[in-house]
Amino acid sequence: MPEKYLETKIRHESQSVWILINRPEKLNTITVRIADEIIMALDECSQDREVRAVVLSGVGENFSAGADINQFNGISTDAAIAFHRKLNDLVLKLRSFPKPVIALLHGYALGGGLEISESADFRIATETCTLGQPEVDIGINAGAGGNVVLPRLIGYGKAMYLALTGSKITAAKALEMGLVDAVVPDSSAESFVRELIGKISEKPYDTVSTIKDVMVSSMNSGVPAGLEYEATAFGRLLSTEETRKRISGFISKHSHDSRAPRHQ
Repeated sequence: MPEKYLETKIRHESQSVWILINRPEKLNTITVRIADEIIMALDECSQDREVRAVVLSGVGENFSAGADINQFNGISTDAAIAFHRKLNDLVLKLRSFPKPVIALLHGYALGGGLEISESADFRIATETCTLGQPEVDIGINAGAGGNVVLPRLIGYGKAMYLALTGSKITAAKALEMGLVDAVVPDSSAESFVRELIGKISEKPYDTVSTIKDVMVSSMNSGVPAGLEYEATAFGRLLSTEETRKRISGFISKHSHDSRAPRHQ
């Protein structure tokens, strides 16, 4: 029976699943197979309430140096569009996934590799990480949302600068631009991510999932529609047993302390 995962490795940890791009000899460059395997791994754990977060990273020294350019030599227009649409499927899956997705970036995080991470919920970079969208240097545009998602992350001007110059930047510069959410020493990167997962895991499962859903949905709608959806989600959560128990516990804990806050 053929193996399910040939170009990724799946690591199950307490409260999390780690999906690791596994082509270290090719700098973890992205193929259609990798996109399919990541989607499959996400589907397998999407309804598992023991899994509170997913980590996306790479085996070896690099997260991903981008798409495997060998795929593009002589490729037809239709095949090129089909390849991009497969990466579209992946980034849309990451955005709609009901749990937080944390991209742990190290080594090279370039091109399509970086762009996939832009649809994660958190990007944590090691101090020695190099980031960029250098596709312009070979005459193509972004392959996984780097012209669409990146401006929503860091603003139009900064995104245009990265896309048109192909500049490679340091993790510190990426943090300054808002492209990553934290920069950590290489030696403690995984422990930092596990600590983050631990904090998330203390929160109610359905509330975490709802917050992600509302935030992602609001990015694709106007403010009035987003606020209405947020109100609906608020009402739905207040009717759940977990939320009612937490509110009751909060009131009970602070009912005899006049200095305690009565609100959140």
